[in-house]
Amino acid sequence: MNFFWKVLLVFVVIRYGFFELLFPWVSQWAVEAQDLLPAPAAALSMYTVLILLALGIYILSSKQRIKDFIDPIHAFAAPQQASWKKCVRWLVLVLIPLLGGWTYFDSNTPKMVSPTAVRIQHPTMPGNFENLENPMRHPSDEQVEEFVAELKDLAEEAKDDDEMEPVMAPQNLEEARQALIAHWTEEGSSLYAVNCRPCHGMQADGAGPMAVGWRLQPANFRDPGTIATIVEPYAFWRVSKGGPGLPSASTPWDSAMPIWDLDLSEEERWKILLGEYFLAGVGPRQTEKLE
Repeated sequence: MNFFWKVLLVFVVIRYGFFELLFPWVSQWAVEAQDLLPAPAAALSMYTVLILLALGIYILSSKQRIKDFIDPIHAFAAPQQASWKKCVRWLVLVLIPLLGGWTYFDSNTPKMVSPTAVRIQHPTMPGNFENLENPMRHPSDEQVEEFVAELKDLAEEAKDDDEMEPVMAPQNLEEARQALIAHWTEEGSSLYAVNCRPCHGMQADGAGPMAVGWRLQPANFRDPGTIATIVEPYAFWRVSKGGPGLPSASTPWDSAMPIWDLDLSEEERWKILLGEYFLAGVGPRQTEKLE
């Protein structure tokens, strides 16, 4: 393998092999998180530039390395005898300017972008939200027992109705508790699909069918720099009070987030958060405690 392909291989291994594939697993292990922790998109862009700069400095630090890197390019650009080599060369020579032209066109075409005014993305939440906990994550024994009783009733009905699927009741209290949380998460995902999907997308990636219509684009919850960095009471505050509930520090108020506590009950909003975190594949930030 010549020097040119070695440099290209090093770039691919570091940029994609490590930062795209291995880094999320290493981060999850380092902080003992429940979910994978991929690098934020902004950090990936910065690392890509640093890798290219490092490789460029390494190549330019030696005349022999410069020659070894450029020789394969010269050989490729030189007149070729074989017809298939000529076709490949012309294909590359045509694709490179087309790609460059498209990149320039795409970067200079007017787009719907976030306002350039300085604003605080995550202002301090009101004190009355700070000590809240999601009750849907910690069902009481009474709620679990009621859920088990409902499952047993459904199981009896299923025995007498051939069109119903068999229902299995949990074997113990902890298993029933997890089943109830899973049931509430499913309900929350359904509520999310009805109320949040148009903007935030069914995959919680901020690419819903109405997302392009807003000046401030809906958040991509799959990005580890969004809801994975905030505690759950903070997310509950934002869902409850929406864009109009933002403090003056977060001007301009371009968020189209509705005030959901006018339309949804408190229980429904907590369930939506269960579904939201589940669909995004991340978990809420845990509150730090001073020792």
